[in-house]
Amino acid sequence: MWSPSDKPSTCTSLKPIPKNRHDEVKYTFDVSKCDRIFDELARLGKIKFSHTIPSVDELKRRAYCKLHNTFSHATNDCNVLRRQIQSAIDERRLVISGMQVDQNPFPMHTHVLELKNPKVLIRPNQAESTK
Repeated sequence: MWSPSDKPSTCTSLKPIPKNRHDEVKYTFDVSKCDRIFDELARLGKIKFSHTIPSVDELKRRAYCKLHNTFSHATNDCNVLRRQIQSAIDERRLVISGMQVDQNPFPMHTHVLELKNPKVLIRPNQAESTK
């Protein structure tokens, strides 16, 4: 699935699971996101496959595994994919994306609103004092 020479990749769909100290955790990521993780890794070129994935209309609420090209189970339930993802995390070939709190929350193309009249009503109760 991943070449040993690949650099570590960050996958935004990959999220850690809350660890309960009483439960034995088999996977360190949210396995319910396997379908999205597969899509993102395929888009990044980390997963290569030769089959065509059926359209949403063709699936009609049927379970389908994108990795195995089979209707016997869903991608989210694919144990092989889960193990491959966990192995890539353990070997630091796949990195769980961190929260982006320290980054600018506003995109670079955000424009500054310039007002022609500098008097702006901030709170209705201040309206009387500005007259």
